[in-house]
Amino acid sequence: MATHDELQTLMSVVPSLQVQEGTPYYDVLLQIIQEIGKEIRPTYTFNKVTCEKLKRHIQTAKILIKACQQEAENDKKKADAAIEAQRQQALAAAKSEKIDETETKN
Repeated sequence: MATHDELQTLMSVVPSLQVQEGTPYYDVLLQIIQEIGKEIRPTYTFNKVTCEKLKRHIQTAKILIKACQQEAENDKKKADAAIEAQRQQALAAAKSEKIDETETKN
């Protein structure tokens, strides 16, 4: 999720972005890609200002891609930890049942 400071930086680079704190990086990245799409045609005229703006958008997109990758890795780690916790819980429950069955037979 994008923090307030990160959003301020993005807004200064790409003022047309409409994002709020807590917006997932992926959503912000999609907005940047849309902005890049709007800037491609004017660069064909070799307008220096437009070319510089496009470069800033691409640099911002690179940063967001890295942030999205990091966010995905963190989500995967959380999911793996949750699965492992469930597996451990199931093993503990199975052991408990086995012990109860053994005690019941005796």
